Amino acid sequence: MAIEGEQSGYDLLKLMSKAIGHVWAPAKSQLYAVLPRMARDGLARGRTVAQPTRPDKQLYRITDTGRASLDAWLETVEPGSVDRFYLKLFVGGLTSPDVLVRHVEQFREETEERLEELRAIEPTNSRTGNDFFHYFLLRHAIERAEQSLAWADWVLAELRGVTE
Repeated sequence: MAIEGEQSGYDLLKLMSKAIGHVWAPAKSQLYAVLPRMARDGLARGRTVAQPTRPDKQLYRITDTGRASLDAWLETVEPGSVDRFYLKLFVGGLTSPDVLVRHVEQFREETEERLEELRAIEPTNSRTGNDFFHYFLLRHAIERAEQSLAWADWVLAELRGVTE
C-alpha cells in the first residue's frame, strides 16, 4: 500500500477499499475528519487544489513526523487487539519482518491462552439441556483457536525465513 505522495480523502478511500477493505475499512466520515486533524498535528501536510467544475479538493502528504508516528505505531505490540494486529500484519511491508514476528508471537500467546480457557470449559459442559446448544459454539471457538495457532505458526515460519 503506497502512503507516499499526495492523496485526497477520496483517493485514500479507494486505495483502502482495494487494498485492505476486507480487513479494515474506516467510515468515510471518519477519514474525512481525521485528515485535517493529522495536518493540524503535523502528521500530514494538506493543500487545496481548485477544480473549475467541482468543489475544491484537499490533498494530503505524510510528513516525516507522520511517518515516525506511523513507524512507532507499527512497532508497538498491542495486547488484546486482534483487529489492529490483523491491520498491522496486512500493511507489514511498511515495517520489518522482525517487528511483525513480535506481533505474531503476541497474537499466538493470546490465542493459546484463550484455547486453554476453552479447553478447561469443555469438560464442564454436560451436553444436555442448554449445554447441548452451547457446546456447538464452544467447539467452534476451540477449532477456530486451533486453526489460528496453526496459522500463526505458519506465519512465523514464513517471517523467520525472510529474516534469515
